[in-house]
Amino acid sequence: MSKPFLRAALMAGTVFLLPFGSQAAETRYGTWAPPGSSQGTTSSASAQNLLNDLKALVDEAEKARAADRLFLKDLRDLMARYERPWTERILFDDFHDGEFKTNPAWSVSSGEFWVEQGYGLRSKAVAGAATSSSNDGNMSKEQLAISILGAVLQGANKNGGTTTTTAPAKAEPAVLRARTRISNAFAIASDFSSWKDEGSYAFAVSQGDKGAGYRVIYSPKQAARGATMELVRVTSRGQGTIDKVSLNTLEDQKPHSLDWTRAKDGSMTVSIDGKKILSARDASFRDPFDAVQLMNTGADIIVKSIEVLGMK
Repeated sequence: MSKPFLRAALMAGTVFLLPFGSQAAETRYGTWAPPGSSQGTTSSASAQNLLNDLKALVDEAEKARAADRLFLKDLRDLMARYERPWTERILFDDFHDGEFKTNPAWSVSSGEFWVEQGYGLRSKAVAGAATSSSNDGNMSKEQLAISILGAVLQGANKNGGTTTTTAPAKAEPAVLRARTRISNAFAIASDFSSWKDEGSYAFAVSQGDKGAGYRVIYSPKQAARGATMELVRVTSRGQGTIDKVSLNTLEDQKPHSLDWTRAKDGSMTVSIDGKKILSARDASFRDPFDAVQLMNTGADIIVKSIEVLGMK
């Protein structure tokens, strides 16, 4: 499509649509391939050049007030759907080699991670062991009174003292981290599957050792409440939700795609299976991030692949 044709369409403020359907689906037309590309393969460079030309024409039409504002807005929204400025691959792993310690190098901060061949990366949080305390008779009157009450409720041990067992320590999230420089504007794509209605799972970018940064947290459907996806900001002052949405459960044990993007102005979107579900802007972090993290708190999520793209 030539620039004069695009300019004429913009100036008129109209859109020309080619007919499609059962008649257009016949063998009247052959497959078009951009110059210099193989048959049937779209050239990303050609597509980007077309978007650049179209953007210049829209800017010109908007400056000259030569087209309806809503029409121009629709065109900008359409371009935004296809324009992806994140062109530098920072990290990619599909775990097909059966391990995660090299190429790229991940490190386990807590919990357990392993690769199941044919599925992907799996993990679990590990709960602390229950603790107990025994008494050999050297105690104060107050301790003795508590001990007697404990003996009545729980039973005395063979030595005449009591043993009190506490509840197991709360499980710490299983955390896997890959240290790499990630531009402040980034795109993260992952294919994953969820296998049970428990816990939560997070994809995160962070700065420093304390995990400051952003997280996309998926919580499967549990009891009366439905599944949720939330975009979270983590700073030294704590954790805060930027955006949150309820969604249909993903516990069908089938692959689902997650697409999380962040633009230069701090605008972020999160899509599941191609549908945008979260959208917000936050400029709390302006410097590059230095790690990508996967965090599992009691969920059963299998990550088949993960890719991180940045901007030069």
